[in-house]
Amino acid sequence: MKPPKEKIRGETFYHDFLRYLSFFIVTKLLWKTSITPNQITIFRNLIVIVSFYLFLRLDWCYILGFLLFQFAEVLDSVDGDLARYKNLKSKLGIWLEIFFDAILTPVWGVLGFLFVYIAYSIDRNFLYFFIWGAIGFSVNLEKTFYIHFKEKESFSEANHGHVYFGFKGEPLFTKLKNFIIVSKSWENQWLLITGLIYVLFNINLFLYVWIWLLMLNQIHWIRLAIHGYKKTKS
Repeated sequence: MKPPKEKIRGETFYHDFLRYLSFFIVTKLLWKTSITPNQITIFRNLIVIVSFYLFLRLDWCYILGFLLFQFAEVLDSVDGDLARYKNLKSKLGIWLEIFFDAILTPVWGVLGFLFVYIAYSIDRNFLYFFIWGAIGFSVNLEKTFYIHFKEKESFSEANHGHVYFGFKGEPLFTKLKNFIIVSKSWENQWLLITGLIYVLFNINLFLYVWIWLLMLNQIHWIRLAIHGYKKTKS
């Protein structure tokens, strides 16, 4: 079986870059090996766990952790591409993907709590814990409203359809909506970059970023709630 050819297009230009890297790794490095998608998934999450430990150091080790996490983001596409191109999809693979993604990388999961602890260790502000809990509550509302109001596509999950969310040449409202969608779908990167700014320049922006993430998560459940209310009037 020959390696596939595909026109890569992700959700944004950064997604494009990651998808190109993923496609190169799959077709040029892994295609003739016996490595499985599930092995890639497990390896990726081991890298994520190692990066978590490095983040806690808040020194040059943080930079290494940041780079490792970005590599793990590339592998997040690699396991799926490898499974799809070589027809190696499995129920276990889907379970592994959902299980680790739900626990480790969301801002309401382990990664978020880790950065709450990091931010608290810097300025001893208990507000971080409140914001983290409020985000988790907001996510629960969003999922609940999404299930019961039967929205065709959850606003925060719209990126899963690989729709291109561009900005150039779009109306102002569309640019704003696309910015919110991209910001929500990559909200863990806000925290990682904020930590990088602190390590490199000793500038603490954590409180502002956590408030921004809190606002992002309110938008989605409120939108679904309004959608559900409108359905009662139809």
